[in-house]
Amino acid sequence: MAVVRSFKAQATDLTSSDIADLVSSAVSKAGGLDFVKDGQTVVLKPNLVTFYEDDGEHTASDMVNGVSTDWRVVKAVADLVRAKDPTGKILVMEGSTFMTADVYPVLGYTPDHFGSSVDELVGLEGKACDDTSTSGLEQRTARSGKMYWLNSRYLAADVVIAIPTMATNAWTGIGGAVESLGIGATPAGQYGDGTNSIDCTRTKIDRADTDVRGGFIRDYYELRPADFVVMDGLQGLEHGPLPAWDDSGTYDYGSSTKNMRLVLAGRDAVAVDAIQAAIMKCDPARVPSLTKLEADGIGTTDQARIDVVGERVADVQKPFAGKQTDICPGK
Repeated sequence: MAVVRSFKAQATDLTSSDIADLVSSAVSKAGGLDFVKDGQTVVLKPNLVTFYEDDGEHTASDMVNGVSTDWRVVKAVADLVRAKDPTGKILVMEGSTFMTADVYPVLGYTPDHFGSSVDELVGLEGKACDDTSTSGLEQRTARSGKMYWLNSRYLAADVVIAIPTMATNAWTGIGGAVESLGIGATPAGQYGDGTNSIDCTRTKIDRADTDVRGGFIRDYYELRPADFVVMDGLQGLEHGPLPAWDDSGTYDYGSSTKNMRLVLAGRDAVAVDAIQAAIMKCDPARVPSLTKLEADGIGTTDQARIDVVGERVADVQKPFAGKQTDICPGK
């Protein structure tokens, strides 16, 4: 896998061209996208937690906000995919905590920005967050024996590329590709409370116990794993998925951003997340979803077994604080 960093001093200084160069370099160093073939359907799965930068008072910037994937990173990935797949379908698919169709334009996910690189911007919740119908969904049995609902188009994609953000997470310890697909790809009507047409929070996913949560993510992720990961580490966010979750009562977005100027890429999502954890000085061996996947033979958290090209982890590390302090102590 690859870790690349911009020479510019601030993440907010990065231009679209800078980001495209970072993404292209990271993807190339990680082995490239030759596995993508013309005529395939490719899903790009960003992490658009919300259109806020905090607990709901301030709208986030559509670029390098640290909370949600910068649209320019997704555009850069889409351009690389389109070069391999000129006649296929490229879909951006996401399930935000609000109606994704409303979140997309606020965060810059518009047809004007993506042009012919993307065929469709799809909200995984469908027409409403409280739609409990199973139209367009399929049920699958996970390794644990539990049954889960998945979006049919997402499940049928020839290729899924996860494009998450670099952040700690109040419930899972770290964010990343596995968490983004293991929670953010769930249909809100089946995993939310089903009482509000615009609130897509997945309240039915048990957040009370880290191990139970990790089991859910492991189950769901394995039903449709990522084929490749490109991680937006441009800004980086501690106290994620929003600074509102740092328990300090200050909700300080500004001091929670980390100015990392990084892009990570790789074929093994567990390994990419493990290196993300190491960069944030978190312990991937304490992240249940990752260790459960590793035990299943899907990926590794062992840094000694992960070939990192580009930047050395030790040269780009910064401590990220998180609510799960046993995973991310912040020092």
